[in-house]
Amino acid sequence: MHIVPDNILLHLYTRFLLNIPKELKEDCEKNFVRTFFEVERAHWFYVDYCIEDPSVGGVDMFGLTQQLFAKFPSIVPKGTNWQEKFVEWKKYRGSTATGSMIIIDEHYKMILLVQGFYGNRWSLPGGKINQNESLVDCAAREVMEETGLDLANRISPSIYIDRHVGGTLRRAFIIEGLPRTSRLKPGTKNEIEAITWFRIANLPIHTHDIAPIETLNSKPSNFYLVIPFMRQLKLYIEQRLSGKHAGLALSESERLCRYSLNCSIHQHPAVNNLSYARVNATITPSKKPKRNKKSIGSKSPNQSLSEDGKVGEKSRIWANLNVPTNAESGRCGHHNYHISNCVAHIRWYLFVPTFVSKRRNSFFCH
Repeated sequence: MHIVPDNILLHLYTRFLLNIPKELKEDCEKNFVRTFFEVERAHWFYVDYCIEDPSVGGVDMFGLTQQLFAKFPSIVPKGTNWQEKFVEWKKYRGSTATGSMIIIDEHYKMILLVQGFYGNRWSLPGGKINQNESLVDCAAREVMEETGLDLANRISPSIYIDRHVGGTLRRAFIIEGLPRTSRLKPGTKNEIEAITWFRIANLPIHTHDIAPIETLNSKPSNFYLVIPFMRQLKLYIEQRLSGKHAGLALSESERLCRYSLNCSIHQHPAVNNLSYARVNATITPSKKPKRNKKSIGSKSPNQSLSEDGKVGEKSRIWANLNVPTNAESGRCGHHNYHISNCVAHIRWYLFVPTFVSKRRNSFFCH
């Protein structure tokens, strides 16, 4: 285990555990589990400001707790098994609600996702709620920390999608119309490695969705924190593009989302309207659509992106887009549905600012 230098331990102890307000100290004495919230704040500070070489890494929350309590045993009351209390705190912390944002670009085609510094999974910018903090304030604070975007004034408290993942409430507020030219830079160190605009059409709606494998060369499991929101989000955007205001679009997308769960993913026409899949077929619930084996695993023009090496420069992208037509219609249940798309091959240019840490030498636009 990595050993934290004594001077850093002393600084963390003095800053976060010794000189805390009197009422907070009394609260910690009555309920020792409360102490771990202060240790967590110390660990965040340690990760942000005390790790000189992120590639080497440091200690996790448990490791820092262990070293702090060994160095300053007076923190732990006599007769208290701090490891049992730590497990109790972890269970409580794991059930803490999270606030995040679904940030949609001005063309309703992309959303902003972030990737943690020590993993390859993508998620919505956001995080866990602090004590006595509202979910709105939590989402605004976390997005500011992770992306550098101050969107507090753009949050509509009633426009959000709720999901329960592992018994934990995850609330994502919907923010529309953010220009892709917005400057992206995290406000904390060693937490966010990359901030990237992803095409909504390319993101999976379930764990067995092959869309990210074919278009992003990435496993659906890398988006498991995003998947619970994607089905309703695609329906919401469809409603917004049809002219409905946000509140009505949200309620209608929720209704359609519940309805679609009773149908096969391949049979419900509303679920994948934004997937830009090449479809020109008549499908019945009793007949499965034929899959073109040659198309699976084959590369398409929109899978490649020329690297400029510089953030903010024009990047040439080859896109294979399907333009939805008014001929699209669909029914679910025991009825047939027909989908017809007009396929257009377009060579286009985008100005997409993307943050990438020093550890990564390329930037992305998915």
